Amino acid sequence: MLAPPARPSLAPLSRRTVLRGFGAAVALPWLQAMRAPGAGGPRARTARVAWFYVPNGVHMEDWTPGAGGFAYNLPHILEPLGPYRGKLNVLSGLTQDKARANGDGPGDHARAGAAFLTGVQPLKKDGAIGLGPSADQVLAAAIGERTRFRSLVLGCERGGNSGECDSGYSCAYSSNISWQSATTPAAKETNPRQVFDRLFRGGANAETIAARRERLVKRKSLLDYVNGEAKRLARTVGTADRARLDEYLSGVRELERRLDFGRDEVVDAVPDALRPVGAPSDYGEYVQVMGSLIALAFETDLTRVATFMLANEGSNRTFPQIGVNDGHHTLSHHGKEPAKLRAIRDINRYQMEQFAAVVQKFDAARDDGGNLLDASMLVYASAIGDGNRHNHDDLPCLQLGGKGLGIRGGRHLEFARNTPMNDLHLELMLRMGVEGVTLGDGRGPLAEL
Repeated sequence: MLAPPARPSLAPLSRRTVLRGFGAAVALPWLQAMRAPGAGGPRARTARVAWFYVPNGVHMEDWTPGAGGFAYNLPHILEPLGPYRGKLNVLSGLTQDKARANGDGPGDHARAGAAFLTGVQPLKKDGAIGLGPSADQVLAAAIGERTRFRSLVLGCERGGNSGECDSGYSCAYSSNISWQSATTPAAKETNPRQVFDRLFRGGANAETIAARRERLVKRKSLLDYVNGEAKRLARTVGTADRARLDEYLSGVRELERRLDFGRDEVVDAVPDALRPVGAPSDYGEYVQVMGSLIALAFETDLTRVATFMLANEGSNRTFPQIGVNDGHHTLSHHGKEPAKLRAIRDINRYQMEQFAAVVQKFDAARDDGGNLLDASMLVYASAIGDGNRHNHDDLPCLQLGGKGLGIRGGRHLEFARNTPMNDLHLELMLRMGVEGVTLGDGRGPLAEL
């Protein structure tokens, strides 16, 4: 527990206050002490947005609610989101037309990943790249200067950005949903340790060699080096802030423990380049840790924009933890075989359970107006509908959170056929304060939210 306060500080804390110590720089969550004395009345919420992408489509029969509007029951795949039903919108009818062939022949998986956040038909020419900027990177360019990091771009699978994959398309299309420009994907980070380093050590090179060696030899937590500053800060804030700070630092320490820093590392003999990769061996743990890092980055206002590929498009990952030993992509071509359909259904449900655990992190965290989930717009979707059909209309798409940003939850919204998914992206961008931009084949913000 942190020390009790001695005297409240009269001057407000800066929102950019960090705890420093021997190479560490730990950002803080929002505290009441960060509000100027006498400030009152309603405040505009700080908006955040994160897109979570799942490959290979879903089993739509167990995804789509049987009724529209508010009067619907969550189908089997969506049941893990039951605790957040009032903040959830199921969106049916959205389409990514530029993921369709449109004369380019096979290659639906590559086109799905490429078009998801761009709405642009990807170039198909001997592995060459030609696309357009994605919604998250348009946002990053517009508002990224307000935070330490313009955006976070995460994934659970690496992928090549050169060579040909999926019927002649560049491999970059299947591996990336975030694009800085027509030819350059945003760098995707798949190592949660390196993401943690960026958030709390200022980057891979910020922590001094001496600090790293001492920390690893003594098996110390990063927070051990900022503990003194944390105690000093606790003496200057009120009871609620002290409890909030204690809770937050405990959460950071637990996340660090889950990443298991320092395991089996020989600091003098092994160069930094040969550190263990750091990705959890259990896929569910992997997804939850990466999602927790996004929540933490939003909570501390290190960034307000994120994307997360739960797997690359066309991924053939197996799921032995739920008894599915055949590859995901292979099973998605189910031909309506009952056993394969059950396996796809189980995979979709398992992925949703991991996402629900991530949502819980947002729901438990706080920001300057209350609940972090209410100030965050989370999208969970794919640019393929049914993996067997490879269709790109009536896509599986969920939107969670945003109550504090004016989004009404608890609905199954059924849009007209071929409504561009980019209209959803434009609506989210508008609620982030970015308007008057074009995005692929988007027609305009999706006002129904």
